[in-house]
Amino acid sequence: MSPAFLQLKESLPKVARAQRTTLIAGPTGVGKELIARTLHRSSPRKDKPFVTIDCGALPEHLLESELFGHRRGSFTGATHARDGLIAASDGGTLFLDEVNSLPLDAQSKLLRFLETGEYRTVGSDRVERADVWVLSATNQDLAEEVSRGRFRSDLRFRLEVLLLDVPALRLRPEDIVLLAEHFLDSLDYAGRLTPAAKAALMSHDWPGNVRELKHRIEAATVFAEDGWITPERLGLDPAGAGDADASERLPAVRSGVGVAASGGVDLPLKEQLWSLIESKGMTLGEAISVCERLLIDEALRTEEDNRSRAAARLGIHVRTIFKKLARQ
Repeated sequence: MSPAFLQLKESLPKVARAQRTTLIAGPTGVGKELIARTLHRSSPRKDKPFVTIDCGALPEHLLESELFGHRRGSFTGATHARDGLIAASDGGTLFLDEVNSLPLDAQSKLLRFLETGEYRTVGSDRVERADVWVLSATNQDLAEEVSRGRFRSDLRFRLEVLLLDVPALRLRPEDIVLLAEHFLDSLDYAGRLTPAAKAALMSHDWPGNVRELKHRIEAATVFAEDGWITPERLGLDPAGAGDADASERLPAVRSGVGVAASGGVDLPLKEQLWSLIESKGMTLGEAISVCERLLIDEALRTEEDNRSRAAARLGIHVRTIFKKLARQ
């Protein structure tokens, strides 16, 4: 588990107990709604409603009505009075997804509600009250939105009483395989990821983040009737596919530096390495790959197969360990 995700996980119970207005920031698909639901389930409000509104999915003229409700006849098409989502979430939690998409008029009314707990339905002068824990999410930098005049600075600070920052999946590669295996378990799928699949997962940039990973795992299980999730079934290119021919010519060496010449006679290190090119017909890149694998194997042996410590020992990222091992 990555340090960033571990820190986030450890902070959730504290945030749930505090029940302060919380902003969850991060790119699309990192699981901001899942975090919001986890906070609600961990809070004293867990038996009360959890209500979600996607602020970016509704037309501007409907957002205010959706949040605060409306009286009959208050606007064209309002044939019946309707309670808003704030009233529906009274006692529970309201999750405002893509809160950066709120129009300025709705922002001012949301600010008033956050400060006083009071609001007015559209078309009414009556003041209503509600006890709601407001969680919100944004995939934009609110400070930048404020500088561009698209978001109120006072609302930004009111939403950011507590801030949870969720990094993109590509920035926490230690979590990729763990999440993939978690999704497999949640689907009650008995199969496993092949080493090549793990390497492909680690090599992918994940523009769709955790959502994309989940969808790829779900799709792969449909076709993996033999119990093996491969790169092809994930819809990903195998990592290091271009090295396939070279791998067939690699000597079967897994520890130490005993790269023997074709005659089996031990030689000085320089001559052993040259024999890879002269006798085995490798390129410079292929010979370097052999040396990398030998050193990675030795680092893993020394660190008792702890890949994070082995990577630190070699001065490389743990993601590189996954890639190199998958090519063996």
